[in-house]
Amino acid sequence: MPVHCEVELDIYSGAPNPTWSLTDAESDSFVKQLAALQRAAPRQLSGRLGYRGFIVQCTEGTDAWSVHVQNGTAHIARGPTIHAADEQRRLEQWLLNTGRPHLKPDLFEFAESELR
Repeated sequence: MPVHCEVELDIYSGAPNPTWSLTDAESDSFVKQLAALQRAAPRQLSGRLGYRGFIVQCTEGTDAWSVHVQNGTAHIARGPTIHAADEQRRLEQWLLNTGRPHLKPDLFEFAESELR
């Protein structure tokens, strides 16, 4: 059964965050990249204003889960929360790149600068 994923760029505090759907191939790639991450000790996510990473909502049939990817870590809420390391921020950069066609250029550039 194919996985369907919706991505939210968690960046605004007083306005709706931009969202987009991953294609079937992108959703499959996301799940594979997520599975390849090394498990890690729990790490608190930042609640600061401005860029706060990505929230990805995935469904596969009747199964649904969410993933918060931020600052080199991924929190996978699928039953008990699993913590994984994305130390090089590759998954985070990959998610941003999937949003390029959906984001205004200045917003894309700002988010990209936060990944450096």
